[in-house]
Parts: sequence; C-alpha cells; structure tokens
Amino acid sequence: MLAAPARPLSLVLRECTAAAHGDVEKSPFLSRLVSGALNRAAVADYAAQLWFVYSALEVAVREHSADPRLAVVADPRLERVGALERDLADLIGPQWRSCILPGPGAAAYVDRLAGLAEVGDVTGLIAHHYVRYLGDLSGGQLLARVLRERYRVGAAGLHFYDFREAGDPGICRAEYRRQLDSLALGEVDVSWLASSANEAFALNRGVCRDLAERHCTLSDRI
Repeated sequence: MLAAPARPLSLVLRECTAAAHGDVEKSPFLSRLVSGALNRAAVADYAAQLWFVYSALEVAVREHSADPRLAVVADPRLERVGALERDLADLIGPQWRSCILPGPGAAAYVDRLAGLAEVGDVTGLIAHHYVRYLGDLSGGQLLARVLRERYRVGAAGLHFYDFREAGDPGICRAEYRRQLDSLALGEVDVSWLASSANEAFALNRGVCRDLAERHCTLSDRI
C-alpha cells in the first residue's frame, strides 16, 4: 500500500466537505425540524427515509466487509437499521412497513449505494459510511435532544441516536477518526474519497428536499 497522506485523512475530509455539510444542515427541512416548527409525522417520515438509506448502506458494507480498508471503519455496533425499525414501530405503529415509501431522493441514494456495492467501490463506500455514521455520532446527538424536547419523542422512538452499545459518542467519534486516519491511501484514492463524500452530502440534500416538499410550506422552501 502507498504511504498515508501527510495530513490526517479525517481532517482532509472535514475540510473538503465543509461547504456541502453546511448546505445539508441549512436545508429547509432540517432547519424547520430543528426549530420545532414541524410535527411528529415529519419526524416519522424522516426516520422512514433514513431506514431505506441505511438498509442499502449496511447491506453494501457487509457485502464488502472482508476488505481490510472497509473493515477499519465498519464497526457492526454502529449499524442503525435495527434501531430505526424500533423507532418506526413507536412513531408509526407495528404496521409501519406497509405505511412507508422511499421518496425520489432516498430512492436515488439507495440506487447509488447498490451501484457502489455492485462494482466493489470500497473507497466510495467508506466515504458514504463516514458521512452518515460520523454525522449520527455528532450532529445526530443534538437532533435527538430536539426531538425529545420539542416533539416529545420518547426513548422508544430515539433508538437511532443511541450508541450506548458502541460506547460514548464522543469517544466513538475520536476512534472513528483515528481508524480513518490509519488508512494508507494513495493520492487518487484520497481524491475519490473526497469526491464520494461530497456526493453523499448531495444525496442527503436530495432526501431533505423531498421531505421539505412534503412537510414544509412553499415559503419555507424558498
């Protein structure tokens, strides 16, 4: 393998995706959700769209988990599908599977993840894994507080944000970055990793755009 880049890979990724990350955080749907202006139906829909995305992501990651590069970051304790299923049972009811559909944004995200898995693009999968799980371990913890305090979602509907099985979120974040920094990637792979991470944020914006169309007023979306 080629020597690791001089600058920590986690820092390179954070810097090159800062603008795209900010665009997602400032999206109309998430902005309104965090402000407490939406309702529990929006909370449930958000969880449903995430379930489609994580189902595809975790299948793709497991399919290529034998690759040592992916194995470095793919801690099974971070997996979220089971947690989302418990949340959906609380937010919607035991019949939740028959009540949800992926929006165009989630469908595009699922297709992209399946495509990466099909061609064995492990670098691309690492990028998508990084964007989703590190986000859950950081900003996701703040969102959990919002859902609890402003939407009165109880613990039974917040499993997605609970990483106690993996450990303290702050420690998990630091360990994730440390493992990411241990990857020995060449310049071409680092460039593709950064590009794929920005693509992941763009796909997340697509999911948020759909949710805004369903749950935000026209003036909120402008």
